Amino acid sequence: MQRPGTFDRGDGVALAVSARPGSGPALIFVPGYASDMTGAKADAVDGWAAAHGRACTRFDYSGCGASGGAFTDGTIGRWLADSEAVLAQHPGPVVLVGSSMGGWIALLLALAHAERIAGLVLIAPAPDFTQWGLADTLTSDERASLLRSGRFERPSPYAPQPTVYTRALIEDGAARLLLGRPLPYAGPVRILHGQADPDVPWRLSLDLAERLASSDVRLTLVKDGDHRLSRPSDLALLADALASL
Repeated sequence: MQRPGTFDRGDGVALAVSARPGSGPALIFVPGYASDMTGAKADAVDGWAAAHGRACTRFDYSGCGASGGAFTDGTIGRWLADSEAVLAQHPGPVVLVGSSMGGWIALLLALAHAERIAGLVLIAPAPDFTQWGLADTLTSDERASLLRSGRFERPSPYAPQPTVYTRALIEDGAARLLLGRPLPYAGPVRILHGQADPDVPWRLSLDLAERLASSDVRLTLVKDGDHRLSRPSDLALLADALASL
């Protein structure tokens, strides 16, 4: 049975966590931008863990879902600290399952805590998206909004309300870029990416696979897959990736 609850990340902000007991290595689901632990992929990971007796933890970043804090205070560094606080709750090895931005954060965790990370499953990973997806594509109106208020909005295909991005997010992300250098993580890595993904170019996963030091990297491309990769057939591929680790 899952154990929903919260814990203080160390500064008075309560993080919402749902932990399923079981054997290890434990699975930790690392969400995407403006996402939470209730999505189809997070549910699929938890369901696979339940079926196989594996420990699994899902959580919401500060400012997201059921966690405390303000979303606009969020940066890659802040959400990385949230993820490290969750990782610290697990004494043994873990497998990180990172979706989109969560793939970037999972990679940062793996580089900083390689001895703890038994494997990575990355779903449409978006390392450095604050650069190639935001800073490099700002319109003149967005730049003006950043200068005026420190934030701008873009329409979201996944929600009725627009998505908010902040100057702090972009500036913090610039200090944590991964692409453009070797990535000395040597553990097993499984990457899933849709070739019809409109948000994260699938060739970015090819670049990522080449930069990882691991000799056990498998990249699965789904020709008609979108960014979410949440169809039953996509979730079956996710289950296969988990089983391979």
